[in-house]
Amino acid sequence: MSARAGVIPAVDCGLARVRARIVECLRPIAVREFPVADAVGATLAVALTTGTPLPRVDSAAMDGYAVAGPGPWWRLHPQVRYAGRACSVVLAPGEAVRIATGAATPLGTTATLRDEHTVTTTVSGKPVVMRAPDAPVRDDTRRQGEHWDSGTELAAAGTRVSVALASAALSAEAETVTVRGPVRADVVMTGDEIRAVGPLGTGETRDSLGPVLPEFLRRCDIESTGLWHLADGHDLLRSWLTLRSHADLVVMVGATGRGAADHLRALLTELGAHVVIDRIAIRPGGSTLVAQLPDGRVLLGLPGNPLAAVAALLAIGPAVVDALTLRTPGPTMWGRLSDAGVMAGEATRIVPVQQQAGGVWRSTGPAHTPHLAGLIGCQALAVLPPGTGRGTLVELLPLPH
Repeated sequence: MSARAGVIPAVDCGLARVRARIVECLRPIAVREFPVADAVGATLAVALTTGTPLPRVDSAAMDGYAVAGPGPWWRLHPQVRYAGRACSVVLAPGEAVRIATGAATPLGTTATLRDEHTVTTTVSGKPVVMRAPDAPVRDDTRRQGEHWDSGTELAAAGTRVSVALASAALSAEAETVTVRGPVRADVVMTGDEIRAVGPLGTGETRDSLGPVLPEFLRRCDIESTGLWHLADGHDLLRSWLTLRSHADLVVMVGATGRGAADHLRALLTELGAHVVIDRIAIRPGGSTLVAQLPDGRVLLGLPGNPLAAVAALLAIGPAVVDALTLRTPGPTMWGRLSDAGVMAGEATRIVPVQQQAGGVWRSTGPAHTPHLAGLIGCQALAVLPPGTGRGTLVELLPLPH
């Protein structure tokens, strides 16, 4: 297939259409079983259902006394019922036992009374517990299955595995989950002039994006497998792209333009890659491309300037993850701008913004693409389509903290 087959012209590539095309065209990655604790950032391929009731048995919701019968007082056993410990107590009507929060109630229990609702005394020299005067009549027992029964669906397929979902899965006795992801990416910084370590030579510039790019990738639920630096060169780039990799994604920074040192587009044609998005009508970040390589990996090509790369990644990176994992897209964050002038032209602008008192957002002025200093103190990037003006409700792309 031609590398340019099905490409949308940049002028028609509003972000909504770009994201929809990415989800439509990219092939999902394989399903796998993953330990729950390691699955945060992945997407459920099969609904999460509970393996046991919660609680598994009737248990005390508060420290207090498990009692049998209506009272008004109960003879107190000398033992104490602790959570996680065996106890042979069986209550007969008129009996009670001291119980700790979370402990299973003994056989015969009809209610659990919390400490602050009880008083202890003696009757005929024997210790008894009574309901305190004016205490409400209530039962602080957590009943078996009160929160959920066995086989209850907690989350549907397509749901992102959040820390809350992972915790709920463990509560439901699910040690593993069936997921797609987390998405793994090999990260490549290209350019003869980019230097990661050592003093700069004439015409060189420091790699100020590579070391922090994993944080921006993580914001999109993409895990970085490693960072490589490649000099500009057709053969070198081809050799690297044809190496075997267990990653799902290649994130390449630079080489996406059409200049003399940019070989990526010609190389994708040679390799028979399917280019899904060739350019995007955004500023900065317009030279971004998305392609599926012959081996199934997705290539996300980002512009070489740091701010342009970050803007493009946050704008479409989540859509790439949605496509690869069949994720149900999450809610979009919106904010109202206090100071935007009307955006002219056909390109969507992406600008750093800060939240002000009252919840409105304000841009921090022109942001320069060769560095990320314009993001200092900002909480998000705002997406400003053509025609955006002051007071407009716009999409916000949250920045990593």
